[in-house]
Amino acid sequence: MFAGLRLTAVLLAVVGAQPDVHGSSVAAAADMRYLLNSGWLVVTQRHVLIFDYVESVGSASGTETLARGLAPALEDYGDRRVVVFVTHAHPDHFSPAVFEWGAKRAIQYVVGSPVPAPPQSVRVMKPHEDWSSGGLRVRTTGSTDEGVGFLVEADGIIVFHAGDHALWDDSIAALYDAEIQWLKSQGASIDVARFPIATGFACEPRPSIWKGVLDAARQLRPRVLVPMHVRCASQLSLYDRFREEISPQLTGTQIVAPSASGEWFRYQTGKLGRRR
Repeated sequence: MFAGLRLTAVLLAVVGAQPDVHGSSVAAAADMRYLLNSGWLVVTQRHVLIFDYVESVGSASGTETLARGLAPALEDYGDRRVVVFVTHAHPDHFSPAVFEWGAKRAIQYVVGSPVPAPPQSVRVMKPHEDWSSGGLRVRTTGSTDEGVGFLVEADGIIVFHAGDHALWDDSIAALYDAEIQWLKSQGASIDVARFPIATGFACEPRPSIWKGVLDAARQLRPRVLVPMHVRCASQLSLYDRFREEISPQLTGTQIVAPSASGEWFRYQTGKLGRRR
């Protein structure tokens, strides 16, 4: 009887770790928090990953400021390795405050372009580079604006953070698609892909931008697609508009739309849901 139970448990474990239609295991899990503009916090089993953190950004509707208490409380994450990613030095993607965190605990900084007075623990990456360290793998794409996009693999989770890589207008279609093709050539089974869906200061949702994200998602086939880069607090509903318009045109990929800064999500079994 006990041997039979053990065999059943083994079989269930094997089934639970089987690849999904994207070709890799969906057993890994992560918590993710939307911050401001393109800022995201990702907590995996052994890592804390922070992308494009800013404390405030200017917009057509005024200055939007990250609410009190939303800055990552790094002391709450025990011995997880903290890695801070900066796609480029534009003020809506980079805050010098991230370097102050290094006084409290060891932090690895990874940036896509030189930043003012970087600490010694910074890794500067150019497009199409591949770097691995301590169970973390980082690959970079180019951008149609500045800096890079980050393809990050940690603890069985693969996240793509596009930075400012977008089809801002149709005249740069070839440049935009070249980076998507390079990313596709890496053969990564992306769990969560984040792309900008609006311009910066004006938060304008251009048709070319949305078309570019849709084309990229069709080629990359991430399990989850998350829109970002809306820094006007009064226009965060653009995320849900994007989800409603694009979802019927995209099969096999879940689209999740943040509704407010500070919102928590849980990625598990290939799906991203709001954390209760």
